[in-house]
Amino acid sequence: MIGKVIMEAASKHLASVTLELGGKSPVIIDETANVDIAARRLAWAKTMNNGQICMSPDYVYVHESKKDEFIEKYSGWIKTFFGDSVKDSPFYARIVNGRHHSRLVGVLDGAVEMGAKVEHGGNHDSTDNDFFFEPTVLTNVDTNSSLMTDEIFGPLLPVLTFVSLDEPIAAINAKEKPLAMYLSDLLELRLALIGGDCLAGTLFTLYTPFLFPDLLPK
Repeated sequence: MIGKVIMEAASKHLASVTLELGGKSPVIIDETANVDIAARRLAWAKTMNNGQICMSPDYVYVHESKKDEFIEKYSGWIKTFFGDSVKDSPFYARIVNGRHHSRLVGVLDGAVEMGAKVEHGGNHDSTDNDFFFEPTVLTNVDTNSSLMTDEIFGPLLPVLTFVSLDEPIAAINAKEKPLAMYLSDLLELRLALIGGDCLAGTLFTLYTPFLFPDLLPK
């Protein structure tokens, strides 16, 4: 919507415009996935620049049988990457400014008020203009909350579950087309199925050999 407004204003002056796309880029982790690999790579991707990149993973659909394992592994990799105190890690980025930090606090608080449960993280601080926001995992998320309707552009990670692959496919297709989608699935047949049935700007598999090739299944 914002892009359309900018383009309309620029067209009146025949001004050229370059717009960076974004959106709610989903992740699907099904029952065939190696959860440890998926969690490590997702933790790396989600915390890159504290989630403030256009193709950042926005929310996760994980098979119901893998939910608890995924949350445990994801939280563990956050600790491995950034230590016992994420805030003190020299490798963890900050939110770009106070306005954006306040927006994320509002998104988190609003989600919790609507029933979401914080499974990991949730801490934040803006003292001395050090806009810290901890990697945060939430479950029991209301799909009508701003956490699920607006692009997060931060370290909040909603986790939803499914039993049949048709469920996340239908939910993703009901939204605006995402800029990217991430799939953690060992079956190439399912990769082809997702690519055909679910529209996204780019489709990634979390088993690409260019990400941590040492962890690829043997």
